[in-house]
Amino acid sequence: MQDISIDKENISESDRISNTCSISNELSETFYSAKKKGSTFYVRLSKDGLLLQRDDAECNKDHHLIQMCDIVGGRCVLQNKQTRFKRNVSCGACTPNTKESKCGFEDNEDVYLYIFAYVLKKKLRSSIRRERNVITLRFRTFDSRDDNLREAEKWYKALKCHRENYLKECACESRGNHVLKRLLVFLNPKSGSGKARELFFQEVVPMLNEAELSYDVYVTKHANYAFDFAKQKDLSLWNGVVAVGGDGLFHEILNGLMQRTDWSKASKILGVIPCGSGNGLARSVAYSYKEPYDSKPLLSSALTIIGGHSTLMDIMKVELENKTIYSFLSVGWGLISDIDIESERLRIFGYKRFTIWTLHRLINLRTYQGKISYLPRAEPTLNIDSCSQGVNKPRLLHSVSCSTFSYSKASSKFNSNDNIADSEYEDIISLQTSVNCSSRSRCDSWLSSCSRKSMYYSIPESVYHSIAENSNNEGNNYNECNEITHTEYDFSPSISMHEPLPSTWIVEEGEFVMVHAACKTHLGSDCLFAPQSQLNDGLMYLVIIRSGITRPQLLNFLINMSTGTHVPTENSEFIKAFHVTAFRLEPGQSQGIITVDGERIEFGALHATIFPKAVRIMVPSQNSSTKHF
Repeated sequence: MQDISIDKENISESDRISNTCSISNELSETFYSAKKKGSTFYVRLSKDGLLLQRDDAECNKDHHLIQMCDIVGGRCVLQNKQTRFKRNVSCGACTPNTKESKCGFEDNEDVYLYIFAYVLKKKLRSSIRRERNVITLRFRTFDSRDDNLREAEKWYKALKCHRENYLKECACESRGNHVLKRLLVFLNPKSGSGKARELFFQEVVPMLNEAELSYDVYVTKHANYAFDFAKQKDLSLWNGVVAVGGDGLFHEILNGLMQRTDWSKASKILGVIPCGSGNGLARSVAYSYKEPYDSKPLLSSALTIIGGHSTLMDIMKVELENKTIYSFLSVGWGLISDIDIESERLRIFGYKRFTIWTLHRLINLRTYQGKISYLPRAEPTLNIDSCSQGVNKPRLLHSVSCSTFSYSKASSKFNSNDNIADSEYEDIISLQTSVNCSSRSRCDSWLSSCSRKSMYYSIPESVYHSIAENSNNEGNNYNECNEITHTEYDFSPSISMHEPLPSTWIVEEGEFVMVHAACKTHLGSDCLFAPQSQLNDGLMYLVIIRSGITRPQLLNFLINMSTGTHVPTENSEFIKAFHVTAFRLEPGQSQGIITVDGERIEFGALHATIFPKAVRIMVPSQNSSTKHF
């Protein structure tokens, strides 16, 4: 993270007036660096972003543009340099020393504008990561604090307006994009190794507060809690639903929504924050949009939620003997399903439990008698040569930011009790307005999960509400291009569970090691099962492994799933892969394990059909800022 400091120069009144502009236009000003004496910077805020350029630099050199798609917001802050702050060791928040609380702001005329951005940067070994940058503009042009405040407010309002206009433009480009008004968040505290609650409140909540995004958190109490809630409750208060946990929690939410009689009207935009063991959906979304995921998956997913962009996603309808369920990820029988379910006893090890149980299951290999029937697409096999292409889509994103400047249009009142901790802003690009570059005071941080700015109050049933109840949401009232369109969709498959199969279907019988079908790229965070899959290509990727395969061959298959090179370019005697739109599985024994989205279901025959573009999923924003990567 960068550390730059710039001050605003004392300029003439005529220059100041010439630089003022309406919110729809750009703002520009001259600042100087607090760290490099004599270095002046030209700063311009426009719809394209924030431009930082040395005054003495050539036109095409020594300048940096932070694009609007990477800026998430800003905050105006009044600082009192006389006040001292102490560190609260227990929670990591900065709290003021009450003995000096009588100090007022009159001793300091400075006003700060913090601009938050999440920018992609290329690291060693060609890895790409997103880094947080905070640009600080320090306004000291006037002797009066109120005048400096008005100047900072003008920049803040212009920044917010440009940001909202950018989101409107993105929303109108695709009817799937929208601005979230309020989120319904389900949190499974036992997901993964049991740290989901801690991870959410320490890493995700600060970013949601930064974005001033309203939400309600419901902590699940038992199995099917989210299913029952999504199926029975009135969901009109929310236009987005987020699962904080693993794929199992998302499975509950999806099925709860699809089981509603009014599902087409109650359908919400769905999102996921990966805190589980597998996290196949979150990894698939990031992979499809080439969003950096491995280093900071929570950061990537949180920015996806905040951005509010969405796309249509395929699901599978799975008919059983006695009921129907819906799948967003995979349906499996055999080896992979055995590993997934039987390794639950090792949940304390997190994702490593899969590796441990894979070795155990390879030593004690099982085979299963049964019949698999499927309806192939024109292209019957997966072409691994093209797997590395990924999905050819523009990608990425921004995080929408912390507009910590509390401003009410009705009252035009500025709340100056927002404070910022130095430790939270070690990566500051700081532009100041006077020669006196004294250090900033320590303050309570919005980005600390334990600070008073991000405090949560528990109510019955472990429900948490965001504190931004009175946030300025006028930007959410966009025109009709942002409204979620509900399409009446016929979920009746062309062939039901008990109907005979037509001659166009292919039938295979015998002993199998595994049968697994997926409609997403990843089954887990490092299991690239179907590299060619897209979120809405209308296909399932069916892999069949027959009995007779050697353990070294099978081990090689499992190891190569991490890179997506596990399936041979041509179908072999033991390993086959197909693009299918439907399949029917009929086990030949009475006991075994069948999974849907990693969740065990009743053992028996099933019939699965793909339903293209049936639901909406939150995805990273699309912009052109990463073409050079």
